[in-house]
Amino acid sequence: MIILHDANDLRKLVTINDIVLVGFVGHDVETKKYLMNLLQKLELRVGHIVSFALFVVDELPSNAVFKECEGINALPLIRLYFKGKNVLEQEDCFKNMQVDYYVLKVSMKSILQQHGVVLTFR
Repeated sequence: MIILHDANDLRKLVTINDIVLVGFVGHDVETKKYLMNLLQKLELRVGHIVSFALFVVDELPSNAVFKECEGINALPLIRLYFKGKNVLEQEDCFKNMQVDYYVLKVSMKSILQQHGVVLTFR
């Protein structure tokens, strides 16, 4: 998993890779750790197909501008990009690892299947 602190790095990652799952977080250390653990758990299962990143939005000097430009209304936020396009978005999380993992797994499989990608979790 990549930790991003720059909007240009985010755009580059989404452009270069076909499938990218990005968790956007703020300053809250507990939420950052939780989301990082959730993304790492998913990455262990499908990291061979999906690129993973955690973007710390509140470390940007112009974070309000970035949030507005990207349409980020709430943090944490999880987005799935397919070929550069945002195809799935989940605001906030349940803070229950099993529930969040299951919801993301099912959502990712369903959305990617609509785009012709069969996602299997190891």
